[in-house]
Amino acid sequence: MVINGARLNISDQHRRVGRPRQFEEDRVLDAVMNIFWHQGYEGTSLKDLCIATGLHKGSLYQAFGDKHQLFLKSLKYYMDQSFKDVASSAYLHDSPMANLRSLLKEITANCIAGEGCMVVNTLVEMAPHDPEVKQMISQSYAMKQRFLTDLIDRAQRDGEITIKQEPDRLAAVLMVALAGLAATIKGFSNTDHVSYVLEDILNAWV
Repeated sequence: MVINGARLNISDQHRRVGRPRQFEEDRVLDAVMNIFWHQGYEGTSLKDLCIATGLHKGSLYQAFGDKHQLFLKSLKYYMDQSFKDVASSAYLHDSPMANLRSLLKEITANCIAGEGCMVVNTLVEMAPHDPEVKQMISQSYAMKQRFLTDLIDRAQRDGEITIKQEPDRLAAVLMVALAGLAATIKGFSNTDHVSYVLEDILNAWV
């Protein structure tokens, strides 16, 4: 079975009960993540998950738990991967402001390529009534805001950001803007204008 260009070795697992799992967990989580990301939790059936992974219900539940646990693991996988994908762009330059611009540019590009953000989608669909999801998103939000706060603080100390405002408050502005950007990309086909919204915010700080 081929998923996202990678071959999963699962045939032996189906033939012999109790045999150690022969599929790669990250490959399965990647397939599951994409289904939940684009169809939502309620819009994704067990059949969808089985088709996406090439695994039977028993194999999925044995490895990952029920649908809710599988969703939580795929959301955590998305959070970890999406942060790793963009974090390195914040260390490309000597200038903190240039690094901040690079980071936001990379986040925007990834968001457009993925047609939105799984975290924002989940925030709307599940966080209001699912404590586990809400806690995961809150922890991720706090970590990302600290990352932005550190970049902004360094840019202020270097004189590249001149606005007299606490760096954590400026980081909160960017977090809200990024959430709005992701929602806009998800809801509208024309995304030409989103690339300069964050740039306008940064330009107002210098």
